[in-house]
Amino acid sequence: MDNHAVWKDMPTIDLVREAQEGQKAARDELFQRYSDRVLGIVRARIGPKLRRNVESTDIAQEALIEALTSLDRFETRGESSLIRWLATIVQNRISARAKYFGAERRSSAREVALDGHGSDNDSSIDPPARVNTPSLEVRNAEEQGLVEECLHELPENYRELILLRDYAGTGWEEVAESIGAASPDAARMMHTRARTQLGKLLQARGVH
Repeated sequence: MDNHAVWKDMPTIDLVREAQEGQKAARDELFQRYSDRVLGIVRARIGPKLRRNVESTDIAQEALIEALTSLDRFETRGESSLIRWLATIVQNRISARAKYFGAERRSSAREVALDGHGSDNDSSIDPPARVNTPSLEVRNAEEQGLVEECLHELPENYRELILLRDYAGTGWEEVAESIGAASPDAARMMHTRARTQLGKLLQARGVH
């Protein structure tokens, strides 16, 4: 089981079980297999305000490390359950970061009020890394930011559908199960409506 090709070709459900049994190579393969998906989930959910203060890659790495170190508590019910579990960890990490920076801003505001000084310059903050998603390719980082802004204007069910399909690469059967659609075809139709609405929002911002 030490052959890299064995781990790389192994179905996710089996890979999770091997990792839960202590196989380090299986954990490493899970990290590699889901790193881009988790980063995509972060970028879809982080929001423009928090994005100015924290690197998406940092949150994604934290979420993956937390997931892999607590993998023993995960109950395997298929690949869709794994991506939903990872998305929950991502959301918790984002909420924690938002709470931290909210408290930090309030603290800074109090300090500014006391000493009478402040600065609007946040040029030391690095922009987040760009993510290439399966079907939401954009030409530059500015367009990526616009895509993320528009995603946050979509209804929650549309946003989650695009997150699962376009960012996480989840299969249609698993997408349908995750969103409670009657069938994969119903999920596809809903996805088309979600992408159409997203396209209109992007066109309004000059992205075609």
